[in-house]
This record gives sequence, structure tokens and C-alpha cells, in this order.
Amino acid sequence: MISANIDRTVAAARQSIIDLRTLIHSIKLNNDGPIILVGVSLGGWITNLIATLESELNAVVSVFYANRLAYSIWNTIPGRYIKEDLLQNGIDYKALLKHWEITDPSLVLPKIKKDNILLISGKYDQYISLEDADYLWQSWGKPPRKLYNCGHSGIVLQQKRIAEDTITFIQERIKSG
Repeated sequence: MISANIDRTVAAARQSIIDLRTLIHSIKLNNDGPIILVGVSLGGWITNLIATLESELNAVVSVFYANRLAYSIWNTIPGRYIKEDLLQNGIDYKALLKHWEITDPSLVLPKIKKDNILLISGKYDQYISLEDADYLWQSWGKPPRKLYNCGHSGIVLQQKRIAEDTITFIQERIKSG
């Protein structure tokens, strides 16, 4: 989904958002219950983008989420090959930021209350740097957040704790709202 093909990356993100928003509106039209969106890793990034567009959500949980794709490509070990491809094709960091600006959830506030958003990050994540995760958290006015003492593999190693924290957060939002 994310590659040195800048336009294809934007198109893939756009299609994911269209598909998910269509599903959300269909659920809302045909059901009375709350709509809670949970995304993990790349799905967390899509979840964050949806949160900036969609007021029909009751809660959002974003786990080990990406924020600024350009930042991740330029500043993390996993992004190094895409970065090399971009540089070979004359795209520097500043140009990439501009091209992928539309995919940056930290530039827009969410459409739901910040208390209905839970952000979960790993302090030692090498795919999604804590600095970039902090940037989104601060840009969104510091919604509820959990920081785990792990890296990106914490998605697997901390899955029980992530599930418990997520379920507790969702149950609290359903009761209050």
C-alpha cells in the first residue's frame, strides 16, 4: 500500500477511506448501535484519517498507528528502501511531505470528541517512532493514550493487554454515551 509510487500510495489510502466510510454509513443506516473503529499499525493510520472525516463514529482506538507517512519513510529503518527509491527519483523529504500532506491526520482535528479516541503506542517502536506518535497525540489535543514498554512487535507480545485496554475503553464509552 505504501511505496515510492507517491500517487499510487495516495490512491490506495483514498480507496481504503472510501470503502470504510461506505461501510460506516451502511451500518449506521441499518443498525442502532454504536460504531467503534479499531485499527492496528497501517490500519491505525487509516483509522486516524477516518476520525478526521467521519462524525458518525462513537469511538476510535488506534493501535501502534502511523501518522505522517513521509516522516516514517524518512526516519525509520523499515522505510529506508522506499526512501532510497524516492531519492533516486529526485524526491526529497520536503517534496514528499508536500505530496503526502493529504494523508497526514495530524493536520486536521478529529470529528469526534477527543475523549472518545484512544491512542496506543510502543515506546520503542522502530516502524512508528514515538516522536511521530507524540506529534499526532499533541496535534489532537492529547486524547486518552496508552504507552507500552515495547516495540512494534508489541502488537503480538502485548495482544492480551491491548485487547483488555481496548475493551475497557470501549465499554466505558458505550456506558457513558
